[in-house]
Amino acid sequence: MFTVNSLKRAAAAFAVAGVVWGGGGAPAAAAPPGPGKNQSAAAIDPAVVTGLTAMGKYLAGLTRFEFTADTTIETVLRGGHQVEIGGTVHYFVQFPGHVRVDSETDTVKRQYFLDGKTFTIVAPAEGYYGQVPAKPTIRDTLIDAAQTLDVELPLADLYEWSDPATALKPFHRGFAVGTAKVDGVATDHYVLLGRNVDVEFWVQQGDTPLPLKIALVDHRVHGSPRFSARLKWVTAPTFGDDVFTFTPGKEVVRIEVLKPEATTGKGGK
Repeated sequence: MFTVNSLKRAAAAFAVAGVVWGGGGAPAAAAPPGPGKNQSAAAIDPAVVTGLTAMGKYLAGLTRFEFTADTTIETVLRGGHQVEIGGTVHYFVQFPGHVRVDSETDTVKRQYFLDGKTFTIVAPAEGYYGQVPAKPTIRDTLIDAAQTLDVELPLADLYEWSDPATALKPFHRGFAVGTAKVDGVATDHYVLLGRNVDVEFWVQQGDTPLPLKIALVDHRVHGSPRFSARLKWVTAPTFGDDVFTFTPGKEVVRIEVLKPEATTGKGGK
């Protein structure tokens, strides 16, 4: 679920590995295990499981919504020095088969349109776009794009988090840090630790357990860069169906979307 490529793309495509998370209630805080604890005794606190379960149910119940996010991702240079790349992303979603993503960072600008029939990838600054047939649902389309085109968007994780047993597999330890405020709103702060990836999320307290902040670290990438995002949600949006339709202008041309192996020769990638 969390991949090196998705983390590297996080600032450009918002990314991550796991943008649509949430949690609920106000679970009792559990102190993080100290460094002297036996690693084999580590476990995921039941409060985290409860929060993730509530999260999945709530977010799975949202059939039409939008959110914006301010994102940052670290790029680790040779010698261990770090450079921070900032960005913004705007999601428009209508289940089961429509989504639009407008993403812009300090270095990359991309748009993604899924209108129920076609998945379109647009690079406005470079002046091109590509299209492939869509699958029946958002989840199926994005999984197929990740597997066949090496294009990863995090929205498919919405379904993963509705099943904590699956979502928690990459992690060996989890705990609730306590209450924290994100932009003045009270949230429950959770941490999940894994061999390859660590994740934190801050979930709005009360009856609308929306994720207001997300952070992750991928230890498989040199320097263990950190990705973070602050989200603002609209759960009763007013956008029209035309927001999902891509109409190319004269400034962009269509190109063929090639599978990664097709660009490097047979068997390469």
